[in-house]
Amino acid sequence: MKNFLRTITGKTISFFLCFISVCVLITSIIGAAFMIRFDFYTQDKDKAYEQIIDGKIRSDLYSGIWTSANEYTDSTIKLEKSGGIIYQILDEHNNIIGETADAVNVKDWDHTYSYGVLKDDEGNITDIYYSLNNNDNGVSYYRVNAKLDDSKESINFYSFVRKVLDRLYDLKYGIYFIGLLSLMTLISTFVILMSVAGRRPSTEELYPGPLNKIPFDILAMLFLLAFTLFVYVIDRSFGMSDIFIVVSLIIGTCIFWNIFIGLCMSLAVRIKQKNLIKGSLMYFIYKFTVKVIKVLWNQIKNIFKTIVYLISNIPLIWKTVILLVITSIYELIVIFDDNGGVFWLLGKLIMVPLIMYIAISLRSLQKGGIALANGNMSYYVDTKHMFWDFKKHGENLNDISKGMNIAIQEQMKSERMKTELITNVSHDIKTPLTSIINYTDLISKEKTNNKKINEYTEVLLRQSEKLKRLIDDLVEASKASTGNLEVNPVPCDASIFVSQASGEYLNKFKEANLTLITSLPEDELRIMADSRRMWRIFDNLMNNICKYAQPNTRVYLSLEKEDDKAVFLFKNTSKEQLNISEEELMERFTRGDESRNTDGNGLGLSIAKSMAELQNGTLKIDIDGDLFKARLEFPLI
Repeated sequence: MKNFLRTITGKTISFFLCFISVCVLITSIIGAAFMIRFDFYTQDKDKAYEQIIDGKIRSDLYSGIWTSANEYTDSTIKLEKSGGIIYQILDEHNNIIGETADAVNVKDWDHTYSYGVLKDDEGNITDIYYSLNNNDNGVSYYRVNAKLDDSKESINFYSFVRKVLDRLYDLKYGIYFIGLLSLMTLISTFVILMSVAGRRPSTEELYPGPLNKIPFDILAMLFLLAFTLFVYVIDRSFGMSDIFIVVSLIIGTCIFWNIFIGLCMSLAVRIKQKNLIKGSLMYFIYKFTVKVIKVLWNQIKNIFKTIVYLISNIPLIWKTVILLVITSIYELIVIFDDNGGVFWLLGKLIMVPLIMYIAISLRSLQKGGIALANGNMSYYVDTKHMFWDFKKHGENLNDISKGMNIAIQEQMKSERMKTELITNVSHDIKTPLTSIINYTDLISKEKTNNKKINEYTEVLLRQSEKLKRLIDDLVEASKASTGNLEVNPVPCDASIFVSQASGEYLNKFKEANLTLITSLPEDELRIMADSRRMWRIFDNLMNNICKYAQPNTRVYLSLEKEDDKAVFLFKNTSKEQLNISEEELMERFTRGDESRNTDGNGLGLSIAKSMAELQNGTLKIDIDGDLFKARLEFPLI
């Protein structure tokens, strides 16, 4: 069945069934509307017939009245039948002024109508209309008696209408079933035609017809143009014979139905090919327009790029000079021009936004420079809306930021590696060192007559302990610098640390021939600090004073309040010449005595600084000649 429907025969049968079903459907719809309009379901067909033809008869009699009223003198005017109507026309005096040839044989008239005829002053008819008021001025009243010629040999419009009404009346209920059946047939055959469009038996390949070579939008426009012309011709044909109008409608409907089905099948093939839009004329025009626009746009961009390239390669100073020259020439023209005010305003409308743009760009670059100067390496200058030298400068600042970030990351990576190395090596060294200390201690406790052995063991113990302290300091310095040192700050009285330090180091200072002078405020100063870490800071600073202070001098340790901070001050006179800067002295493994004849390792100040920073404090060193001053600050709470 599928292959049969794809053959020419199958398509032809489907087409004719579709055409017949649409004709029957339209006829059923018109017939049903006609029967509802004239009450076929509440009255008999004779009464309905009389109601239908009554208006037709009235309109057909107009021409006879017009002729008779204009041409009548004393003899009756002989009139032609109008659609099979036998009739006679009587004036207001009941004189027969016109009649058809068969009117003399009619004894009983079926219809009688009254017409009002309006005449001008010269007696010429100007209008004919229905009127039942005999008092209207200037109106002549005519009566028309009419009878339909119902003889067997007479074939006319009214007999045809009678036969049609007889058929409709017989089908007044069945017409709905016929309409529904025709609708189902129309839908089925239309779907079949659309599905077999472009198909051939025993293959799924599409075979587009010759219509598919023409763009669909052109076909649709031609169809609409032809349909519009057809409607115009039918409209102009009213007034001609009824047979001509009916024949024209039938022929036109057949032609346009064929064209419409062909258009729909072409549409179905294009949809199957998926080229409905791409195969249209509008799409071709669109693609051509886009292509032309792209070519023109590329040319404009190339020209613009060339201009920008030439301008961008001019040094900034020369750009400024050129701009000033152009501005000066423009202002000179404005001065001597009659319409100078308008040109002045136009120039300002251009110059003001340009100057604002330059100012905004410079401000962005200034912010970037300030951020980089303050160490904010993550700052990014937005160069999206910048041009020429401004954009280059902004990109240079961003490149500096990126380069510095890379350098910082590398430095941090190196620091982490150093810290990890120190921690791992220190851990590996402490294990055998602990064994050395333990066994040395055991040897020193052994009784022996050899005094050299005791001396050697004392040296071993002293140096081992020194090495152990160095390792502990290395580990602690490593943890402090990386922030891995555990800190638990709690509220503390700052003066306690001064009192504790003076008590702990009183004897040591006496042995070093140093005099400690302390100074405390009258009010209590409370800070957030970890007592263990704070004591390590004080221990390191006080140890440094014992090692490096000039004997027979005074050492000052004080606590003061400055603004909202508690400040610890350590002051002493160095016994060695301090020929290094404060920054160098705070670095690891840096010592005040270059001869390194003391037992320090150069980590004390670095550890103290890191521990102070971990507790939200600061440690600063100030050197003035041989005067050494350490300043330890913590926020008050």
